[in-house]
Amino acid sequence: MPERRTVTSAEVRARLRARRTEDEHTPAPSSPPNAGSSTVYREAAVLLGFFDAADLVGLGEPPYDQALRDFVVRDCERVSTPVGTRWCLAPRVRSATLETLRGRDELLGTLAATRPRAADTGRVMAEAYLRGSARDVEGQSMDQLSGTLRFAEWLAAAPRTTATLTKQGVHLPDVGAVRRAIEVTAILQPLRLLADDHFVGRRAELGLLSEYVEDRTSFPGLAACQPVAVYGPGGVGKSALVSRLLLDHVWTVDHRSLPLCYLTFDRADLLPQLPLTLLAEAAHQLGLLSPEAADDARRLERAVHRTLANARGVIDEGNAGTLPDHLRDDEDELIRRFGLVADAASGRPPVPLIMVLDTMERAQRHGPDAMARLWDFLDRLQRAHPLLRLVFAGRSPLGPPSRTLALPGLEPALAVEFLRHQLGAAGIRVDKEFLRSVTERIGENPLSLRLAAEVIRREGEEGLRADEDLRRILSTLEDEEVQAVLYRRVLDHLDDPDLKRIASPGLTLRLITPDLIRQVLAVPCRLGEVDDARARQLFRLLAEEGTLMDPVPGREALVHRADVRRTTLPLLRRDSPEGTRDIHRRAVEYYGALDGVEARAEELYHRLALGQDAGILDARWTPEAGVLLDGALDELPASSRVYLADRLRFAVDRDTLGAADSTVWARQTVRRGRDLLDAGKPAEALSLLRGRPEEGGRAEIAVLEIEALAMLGRMDEARHREALARRQVLRTGDASGFVEIALLGARIAEDLAQFAEALGILDLARRAARALPTPVPLLRVDVARLRAYRRSGAGRSPEATALRRAVLEAADGLSHRERVFHPTLVRDLAAEVGEEMPELVSDTARLLGVAVEGWAGTTLGDSLTEDDVQDFTSVAVGREATLPAGWDAFTSGERGEEIAAYLDTAPEHGDEWISALVKSYRVETDRPTFESLRAEDAEPSSEGDSP
Repeated sequence: MPERRTVTSAEVRARLRARRTEDEHTPAPSSPPNAGSSTVYREAAVLLGFFDAADLVGLGEPPYDQALRDFVVRDCERVSTPVGTRWCLAPRVRSATLETLRGRDELLGTLAATRPRAADTGRVMAEAYLRGSARDVEGQSMDQLSGTLRFAEWLAAAPRTTATLTKQGVHLPDVGAVRRAIEVTAILQPLRLLADDHFVGRRAELGLLSEYVEDRTSFPGLAACQPVAVYGPGGVGKSALVSRLLLDHVWTVDHRSLPLCYLTFDRADLLPQLPLTLLAEAAHQLGLLSPEAADDARRLERAVHRTLANARGVIDEGNAGTLPDHLRDDEDELIRRFGLVADAASGRPPVPLIMVLDTMERAQRHGPDAMARLWDFLDRLQRAHPLLRLVFAGRSPLGPPSRTLALPGLEPALAVEFLRHQLGAAGIRVDKEFLRSVTERIGENPLSLRLAAEVIRREGEEGLRADEDLRRILSTLEDEEVQAVLYRRVLDHLDDPDLKRIASPGLTLRLITPDLIRQVLAVPCRLGEVDDARARQLFRLLAEEGTLMDPVPGREALVHRADVRRTTLPLLRRDSPEGTRDIHRRAVEYYGALDGVEARAEELYHRLALGQDAGILDARWTPEAGVLLDGALDELPASSRVYLADRLRFAVDRDTLGAADSTVWARQTVRRGRDLLDAGKPAEALSLLRGRPEEGGRAEIAVLEIEALAMLGRMDEARHREALARRQVLRTGDASGFVEIALLGARIAEDLAQFAEALGILDLARRAARALPTPVPLLRVDVARLRAYRRSGAGRSPEATALRRAVLEAADGLSHRERVFHPTLVRDLAAEVGEEMPELVSDTARLLGVAVEGWAGTTLGDSLTEDDVQDFTSVAVGREATLPAGWDAFTSGERGEEIAAYLDTAPEHGDEWISALVKSYRVETDRPTFESLRAEDAEPSSEGDSP
């Protein structure tokens, strides 16, 4: 390779201005319009992820201002960057410009035209690849991978330049490989941040955990396995310990590493009451970290998401009763498949699979029923893969079947070593006796030790050696109070007085930006006039305080260290209540003027912190913003905690629920009551629902109370309560509530074979439904009437025939969105008019799946001939579908997709399949809604099969 030399800026400008008369590769597409200065600017910016217009001043031909302005307006677009909003080349301009360049040296020459920026990872990695100094993607950090992906995508749009660079020996990254590396790093980087190079101690705990996860004994169930649950207070290092465990095994060089999954309930999409959410993420991670299992893991992940979509459709519809049995049965099939994926990841000879469930305290917030659901699921998972090694981390013991591993502060010797490491990282060397004296005063909590190290760094040894008052105070405080005192001592040594004024009050905000310093903190913190330049200066100074702040990747924003904020925020509220409320009010005003999900979430957070009424909060609430508030629950006043817990579907104990206003109490009680009924606990639900008798007139409370009575077999009482509830909501003018109550009452009467009574109630419901603005309630009533006519033997009566025509017309008017959001309505329609409107049958198959177990599955199987099945198989194979060996190996959702796709082809035996599916749907709809909970094995009703 010829020797390279440094290129001067003058040479760069000359080269960029020079017209090219030759090209090393095939002629590229025509150059972007407007040559001259625009060409110079394009080439100077072609490998920049972003730039300031001022960066390009002086490169083009005079007059600079107009030429640069034309270039920016015509060829560039605005982008958000870690240092604020900047410019970048539009994609079409970048790709066309890359195609006009000659190769490596010319591309490197364009970089010399502007000064480098560390935050521009695209430029950094472009230069690294062009100079041959880039690491393999497996060894790159997340920032480096982000830049590599950007460079790879630029080149993917410039195939001629890519071909030239390849000929010149430049190793170019593959976009797919980079994206996979980013996903892997997204799993591992949080672990590395938690268990960094300064992790010390916990050798006994690590040894115990390692011995457990490396044990190759097969344990068929949780009781035999006794998974380990690590617990301790916040800041003690639970997550760091389990992260160290995982990293020690994933990166072990001396022996085969163990497959692993890290699942943290910090993620709002992982729900203990829907444990399939955990299974989907576990499959995703196994597919990334264990290439030998990747294909099967991806298929499993897709199947889990399909089942979750079907289950959520029924849950969101909110009708009475639990999930269809076949959706529950799907879990067993998906768990079985996970066992196969885990077997593939374990290799031969098989090794254990580590699955860590972190921040269990968040899972516990969903209540005991959700935790019972999680335990049952994990037990079945353990049985499917007996080499599974579950590890939990949380703030309190979990109890049997887990074994507990308490994590107190570090042992005295390890606390000394931990403090020595912290100080050593700052270049400070002190004697062991001094370190021992510090740990004796402040305890062995890792966060306390980190803050003490920061005090020593700023004050020297005398800061904690000579201050008798501080020594006396520290010796009498609990861990979190110690941390607060040390935090304030750190603040005392900030040099800039304005920085000192905003550091502590700034804890009130979950996010710090220059704009928030200027518009929210300046007045309450008595900063005087703060312009944009001063706000940015304070922001930069705050960003340098690594003990207090963490940067937000990819943004010009900071967050307080979570452990520091958790311990010091309560004291700030106690010591400065008015100042804190002032900041909250200003933050509400600031975020209320902004668009976007994050701004809405922060606005809601500050409204909640102010304890505003449910009506105000409801007006600003969006589900997307709510997801971002999951971690704020412990920071809020009691009434706001109940409100947020209800919105996030967390359980609230009865004592806390007492603090809620009427609206929030009702919502929380309805949610909890629904969960109890679905868990088969009607007596407990009834007691809860009757907790505030004055709220019994609410339709949503009455519906659940009627269900609970029916589940308990108290049918006369249920019917009496239903009639009373109808009269109550009629007086309030609640037409929607009347329809819900009447539908439930009619169903109870229908299940008791009181069809005339059911039809009478439904006639009343129909009058109320016609007053509602959407067609769905009326259609629900009319399809219930059709079912009652059919089951009573009057399905061919003139009334039923006229009703059938009206239902067909209304069903034809349902939009796709309405069908997706009302899957059980679509199923009920298919059961009554599916043969006249076959698309309802295929829609039901897609939305709810197809059962092959239970009476509905038996009915379907008995209704199909071998020729019918053969026709389905031949059409499916013709579509190159991947068919498992038998139907039992499908989930209901996969069966539904295959059958719906078959019906969409208008096959020869389509009518026979539609007829069979309609019969199976009728078995499902005719099954007694509440009787089934007491008599699961009852024969299906055979009456009313006639159309």
